[in-house]
Formats: sequence, structure tokens, C-alpha cells
Amino acid sequence: MSDKKTFRGTLVTPFKVINDGQLELEGVTITYAGPRRTTSGKVKDYGDNIITPGFIDIHIHGGAGYDAMDPEQEALNKISEYLAGGGVTGFLATTQTAPLIQTLNALRRIRDAVKAGTTGAKLLGAHMEGPFISPVKKGAQRESSIRSPTINEIAEVLQVSDGALKIVTLAPEVEGAVEVIRWLADHAVVVSAGHTESSYEEACEAIDAGLSHMSHFFNGMRGFHHREPGVVGAGLIDDRVTVELVADGLHVHPAVLRLAAVAKGPSMVALVSDSIKPAGLPDGEYQIDGRTLILGGGLVKLPSGVIAGSSIRLNDAVRNMVNVGLPLSDAVQMATDTPARILGLTPRMGRLEPGSDADIVVMDQTYRVLETLVDGETVYRLSD
Repeated sequence: MSDKKTFRGTLVTPFKVINDGQLELEGVTITYAGPRRTTSGKVKDYGDNIITPGFIDIHIHGGAGYDAMDPEQEALNKISEYLAGGGVTGFLATTQTAPLIQTLNALRRIRDAVKAGTTGAKLLGAHMEGPFISPVKKGAQRESSIRSPTINEIAEVLQVSDGALKIVTLAPEVEGAVEVIRWLADHAVVVSAGHTESSYEEACEAIDAGLSHMSHFFNGMRGFHHREPGVVGAGLIDDRVTVELVADGLHVHPAVLRLAAVAKGPSMVALVSDSIKPAGLPDGEYQIDGRTLILGGGLVKLPSGVIAGSSIRLNDAVRNMVNVGLPLSDAVQMATDTPARILGLTPRMGRLEPGSDADIVVMDQTYRVLETLVDGETVYRLSD
């Protein structure tokens, strides 16, 4: 029995749009992506609906009532299923500022889940956000657990993760950061600036040491000023640095979303959700990990009004980037090929082309997800 599948629709590869296109899968691999052609076997015709590579979220803490730091191993699987409903086929479970033992335990669970597999989106590894951040720009991170980085601590973290640790977000201006940045870069971990008061000069020094990414760009970092460009200025002009955007239209003004995308280009911008535990639940007040979180108006906030995270998935982010004036192919590239390339996974992931993984998302013209496939198998289908 053949495991060949054929889909027809508007393909976004993402480098070009193929109207009346055809996508053929054989097992876990894409074998053809191009104009419609005659083929044998059953064809699923999606008409003018959109078919793109599966989205890859490299900064996501949780959703549907589950978090990457939860002690139950099943939490990661539940997050993977929630993400699949938003077209995500790969993700990095993102930790938060916490005591070392909690971080190590979370990384063990992520490591084991990477090896065991998940039933929704693929768990690709871990993104460690904090604890090596600035108290001035802590946002909703717990100040009591913020500390300076040391090579001894980060080496223990890397050993426990057993290859699962992919990104570390830190503040490059804190004591010991430059040495740790250099060490992590030498060990093939992506180092990202975030929750930082870094000056322009400090950011440039960190980039020279190996920092190559910036987390939730504009949020939780010193802003741009024409006499002191700060870390934002360094991120905008340095071609060695990719940046993340939380494209919910609330974390960052729509005009600034467009500005960043135009200034950097789609190959240097990764759309992320930065969603947290209450995302996907009804609006309301939640008691989570000893704190009150308020979900409403598309944001999750602390009672003080500080933003704690978003409630979007990447199909929402793609829609919002199109709405601010970007071509569809650019918006899709920022959710697929760019994050895959940041993780060193291209061309195997993030593209519709022969030889790539059969990780696919089908959306209607409003960017509502109709079907999500991981390794050629449907993990989400919109109920009729």
C-alpha cells in the first residue's frame, strides 16, 4: 500500500507563491512542490486555500493551561497538541528565570520528550530564557532568581540537556556575560540578547563574541534613541543578528512590526508567540505558580499591568504581518525558513521542496488552520 499523499492549493514555498500548485509527499518526505500536474492516487484539493511549510516557534513557554516548567512530563505533549492547532509543526520549549534545580529538571523533561517524541508539533529542544538577565528589564521574570552567568553553571545546564539546549537568552551587559557568550557560541548554542539594558557598544561587543540573536525584539530591552541606539539599534543594523518579533500587534505597534521587517528583511526575522500557560483558555484571572495572571484583550498580564506573554499562535502572527503590509511569502518565511535556519535545520525543515520533511500546514484565506501534518501524518484537522 502506497503512503503517497497529494495536496492541491496555493503553495507558499515560502520563497514564491504557486497558485494552483501541487504538493506530493512520500512517507515523511516531500517529493514534489510545483504547478499542478497529473498524478496517480488520491488527491486532496484545497482549492485556493494556502499550503505552507509547518511553522516553527522558537520561543514559546506554554498554552492551554500547560507550561514548559510544569513538573508533569505530559505537559510538553499537551503544549505540542495545542500548537499544532495553530499550524506549528516544530517548537522550542522555553524555560523562565528560576532556581537552578528547577531549570535542570525542566531541561531533563525536555530532553526526554525530544527523544520520545510528541503527538502534536515536534519538540525540537529547549530555549533557556534567563536567569542571566537585567533586573531593570526583568518584565514578568522572577527577580529573586536572577543571577550572573558563570561557565560552570552553563556547562552543567548544557550537559544535562544532552544536546537539547538550542538557545540561551541573556543580558549581554551583566557581569560574566561576554565570557559565557563566547563559550556557548563555541559549543554551537545560539546566544540571544533579551531582558537587557545593554548599550549599543555593549551589544556590539557581545555580537563580536558570538551573540547572534535577539529575543522578543523591542520588548524587555533598552529602546532606540538617535544619540544612543542601544541594543535595538545594534540589532537593526548588524547583519550577523537575527531578531524575534511577537507579532500580536500589542507587544509591538503594527508600524514598528513593519519597520523591523523592512529594515532586517524576512530572512533575519523570526516570528514567535512567546505565549504562556493561559494562552488558549477563556479570558479571566488565573492562579499559576503562586502568581495571579490576567488573560484578556489578547495579552497575559500581571495585576500590575506588566505584560507576561502573548496568547497567539504563529498562524495569528502570519496574519498580522500580512495585515501590516508584508507580502504573504515574507510573512510565511519569517515563521518557517528563518527559524529553521536559526536552528541549523534548513533545508530539511521550513520549506516546501523535494527532500524536505513533510511538515505542512493548510490555512484558509483568513489564516485559520484547516490541517497540520507532521512527518506526513495529520496531527490536527479542523472539525467540521
